[in-house]
Amino acid sequence: MKTLKVEEVYLAGYEKFDDVAARLPYFIEEFYNERRMHSALGYQSPNQFEAQLAPQAA
Repeated sequence: MKTLKVEEVYLAGYEKFDDVAARLPYFIEEFYNERRMHSALGYQSPNQFEAQLAPQAA
């Protein structure tokens, strides 16, 4: 939640909850899962980390 608030909501300056709700899926799918590096995942994005694990699960 902190990342969402700091990196999206506060910077965008939304005025209505509906504006946040409309933009939230984009933030999660296009930014957070695709591009944002996570130290707990070895400085990979969540999508990169999952792709790395997929061959092991098969």
